[in-house]
Amino acid sequence: MLETLINFSLLDYEQEIEFVKMKKKIRYILLEYIVPTEEAQVLFLINGGMGLTKPPKVEQWEGLIEICLMDNDISELPISPSCPKLRKSFLERNYKLRIITPSFFDNMPALQVLNLSRTSIKSLPESLFKLFNLRRLFLNRCVLITTLSPEVGELKQLEVLDLEGTEIMILPKEVGQLTNLTCLEISFFEPTSRRSLKQSREIIPCGAISALYLLEELNIDTSYDDKRWNASAEEVISELCRLQWLHTLKVYLPKVEFLSYFNWNEEKMVFPSLSYFKFTVGHHVEHIISRLSSDTELELERHDRYLRYVNGEGAPGDIKKVLRHSTALFLDRNSTISKLSDFGCRNMMQLKCLVAGQCNNLQAIIDGNQIESSSSDATVGLISLEYMHIYYMKNLSSIWEGPVNNSSFNLLKYLILRKCPELTNVFTPGLLANFSNLEELTIHDCPKITSLAAVSCRCDLRAAVSCLYDLKADVSCRGYDL
Repeated sequence: MLETLINFSLLDYEQEIEFVKMKKKIRYILLEYIVPTEEAQVLFLINGGMGLTKPPKVEQWEGLIEICLMDNDISELPISPSCPKLRKSFLERNYKLRIITPSFFDNMPALQVLNLSRTSIKSLPESLFKLFNLRRLFLNRCVLITTLSPEVGELKQLEVLDLEGTEIMILPKEVGQLTNLTCLEISFFEPTSRRSLKQSREIIPCGAISALYLLEELNIDTSYDDKRWNASAEEVISELCRLQWLHTLKVYLPKVEFLSYFNWNEEKMVFPSLSYFKFTVGHHVEHIISRLSSDTELELERHDRYLRYVNGEGAPGDIKKVLRHSTALFLDRNSTISKLSDFGCRNMMQLKCLVAGQCNNLQAIIDGNQIESSSSDATVGLISLEYMHIYYMKNLSSIWEGPVNNSSFNLLKYLILRKCPELTNVFTPGLLANFSNLEELTIHDCPKITSLAAVSCRCDLRAAVSCLYDLKADVSCRGYDL
């Protein structure tokens, strides 16, 4: 939906800071359409993106039901404006806003939506916790916030609490009192001092998550090296699996075994019934520099069901079960796997995006013999794959070995091969026809590749020439011949 609105120039997309906003002209037109102009001037104050350095005068606040001051340079707010009817307040991306006076929200009893995202505030004022009608609170990317007051439990009507990108050290147990929450997004910051670490051993108090029985969306963002999360993750996972309505989950699982709590089976997840998930599984070393380009990371992130398996060994059964439901896989630094098809070709049928790197024992992407032995169904394999990026593979010698499956790679549009020193060719004559939809082929630092297609006889050569001629991909590589 957002893409459609952007394409029709109804919304502006700011890629660098990842947000969309409505064009001013469109906003004013809609406002006039929904509310008569004179009445709109009384009820709405729309001053977003106006370059303001000071807030509107106090007398302008009274009687408003909505105030929009986002994307300005406001550094201070009134002490206690009188806004008895105010329902929505948008103050996000006022980066110079550092302090909100303790009494600022005293006279806003009807406030339901408050957005303070990407401001420079360090704490929340006392009066905020008296907003008993507040339903949505956004503090996204407020990087200076390190604590959340236990008084947050007073906001009983809260449905959305967005703390992603903050540097909160622990979640207060009083969050468990927010039983109307449907969406919780939170980022945790690992304490650097021993004293702080001792004071915050329990990153999420026992029972806090399971108490939020209406929760539909949950995002827990933690440091991969945070020992507190590694120690408590299993308990938290067991709690969130009791949430009957949960459909969206983003979480880091230090151990593969924790996946078993979700009760995956071959056809669907028995409980909970997740429609969207982003799992990072395995012992992730945070200080290791990522070799992925930003384009590839964005490609992975755009998928609804994304599995990232890092620093693992082989193809564990629990990973296979999750993979069956995944549309994107990032296999990073697997130490023992020799073929990606070891995960089971039937389990990769929904994959649209496949990224694999630094798996030093990997010799081939697909072994056709594994497809034949796993099923007689000709449609088994990488039948949905559209994007494949393979990089830093020391021993990768072929993309495909063994009998060719006619369905795999048929939808592939983008193929990227980087730093594969043992790879000698990309296609075989029998495999070439499968790449009929390939739009872009990129080969970098693969010194042994001397030809795109391996041919062993004149017949193979004619077939290869014919298929390569029909190939509609843009090719970027160093030195190849036909």
